[in-house]
Amino acid sequence: MPQTPQNSLRTARVAWILFATAFAAGAVDIIGFAKLGGVFASAMTGNFALLAYHVAQGNTLSAIGSVIALLGFVSGCLIGFTLRRGRSERTTISLLLGSETVLLLLFAVYALWDVAAVRQQIVILAVAMGLQAVVGQMVSLSTIVFTTTLTRLIGHIADAIVTRNSTGLRDIREQMALITSYLFGALLAGVLTVKEISAVVFLPLVGVAVALGVHQLGGGFPGATNPPSQRGSAASRKRAGEPD
Repeated sequence: MPQTPQNSLRTARVAWILFATAFAAGAVDIIGFAKLGGVFASAMTGNFALLAYHVAQGNTLSAIGSVIALLGFVSGCLIGFTLRRGRSERTTISLLLGSETVLLLLFAVYALWDVAAVRQQIVILAVAMGLQAVVGQMVSLSTIVFTTTLTRLIGHIADAIVTRNSTGLRDIREQMALITSYLFGALLAGVLTVKEISAVVFLPLVGVAVALGVHQLGGGFPGATNPPSQRGSAASRKRAGEPD
């Protein structure tokens, strides 16, 4: 079924929100790894691996940082799902992105004015990424877990080759753009970090602020009734015998 102009506009708004938050996640991971003792505040799979590596090395300080990031991320998720209860989807997304924006602003202030407060910075970033994870979960397309996104991308490519489904091709473009946004955020943060440009700490804030602005000005999320990540996956689920 062809999309109406209104649905197309909503899809574009969702895409911008996803891309902006993916950009923020990429920047956060580079900042955490390069400036906060070798931790990932967004990618918990990588954080677990780094935790094991730090423990094996006997690097207690870095291991503690990884544990703090993990606990902060879990706390952010718990806070996000608690805020979600009893609220409409639009209100919840506004509240989560708004809270994340405040946290990332607080992180930037900490990073510029109290460089030694590394653990506090890790906590703030990890909680913010936990909130962002809940936003991604609400639209079934993560902006922080890119192993899952990459797996979906490969699956959609395989489906598109076999079925020549134009909807699947649309999802492929969306997921490739999402991964590219994350990589761009990581690359830009890496360049600014290497060049020792202090403004790098504002990159995550910029990304999430853009997402919040698009959400507020664009009339909200289409939500679970019309998430872009589910449009192309419906046929795949039916072929695999999974319930819709």
